[in-house]
Amino acid sequence: MATSNVDEAHAKIAELFCSHELAPRTRASLMDMKLRSLHRGDVGIEFLDYGADVRIEPEGLQDFHLVQIPLAGHASMQVGASTVESSPRMATVPPINRPFSMSWDGGSPHLIVYVRRSAVERVAGQLYGDSAVDLGYGMDLSGAAGRAFLRAVVELHDDMISRPQTTAPAFVQGLLADSMVSRFLMAMELPSGETRDAESESRLVRECRELLERHAFEELTVPDIAECLGVSVRTLQTALRAETGATPSELLRSIRLDRAREMLLEADPRQQSVTAVADLCGFTHQGRFSALYVKAFGELPSESLRR
Repeated sequence: MATSNVDEAHAKIAELFCSHELAPRTRASLMDMKLRSLHRGDVGIEFLDYGADVRIEPEGLQDFHLVQIPLAGHASMQVGASTVESSPRMATVPPINRPFSMSWDGGSPHLIVYVRRSAVERVAGQLYGDSAVDLGYGMDLSGAAGRAFLRAVVELHDDMISRPQTTAPAFVQGLLADSMVSRFLMAMELPSGETRDAESESRLVRECRELLERHAFEELTVPDIAECLGVSVRTLQTALRAETGATPSELLRSIRLDRAREMLLEADPRQQSVTAVADLCGFTHQGRFSALYVKAFGELPSESLRR
């Protein structure tokens, strides 16, 4: 849809999302709205550009969540005393059952991700064992979790474009949607004024690092690591993701790579080989070890060995 009529723009957005007040912020602002909307099941992806500085006063969301990502420019959202300044690096996530207001600058087209509340609660129950989710108002898109969410959105969008709902296998539809929702949950900030138990999480992460460093060359599974630390797999994964942006397996791999680099730099190339060091550090596939090593340190393992 494209329109320069404020009333038409207001009616269409109210139909798609919820009742709200929409008005240009200045008399000089001329509406030039462009909208593309694609929905399938519990999820949707929208492109919305008002083409003007606008003020939006929704009545409030009830049965769905939104992630609003400016593709350029600037926007802001006010929730009580909290303000989220939004840009291509920071998305706004409006609250459920709570008043809020938004200001979008002209030249700030938005990508909007729509997820039904029931889908978020279902996936939260699978991830955390509790469907009661208390989300924040902003999503940092520059970190690892935010980038993972964006990749999941692109993958879902591409599938929705290439395969209409009538032809896409139900299993694939559900898998892609649930993957995107889980990434959404993992990337979310806590509401303003709330903090994680940083001390206990830091202790857990520190103990996890120490455990992995002591047993880096042994066969370890994530359940083994969680059991040794006396926590659930979910608790361990959540703490590591929050502080390091990595999974337990990724952290173990990073520690093994560091050990391999230390050994290569200290080894005599006439007496030691890259293959032997890789094997000692738990890397059984030489090609994959070399690729991971180059990505981590910017040089081949053989170059480190020859130093």
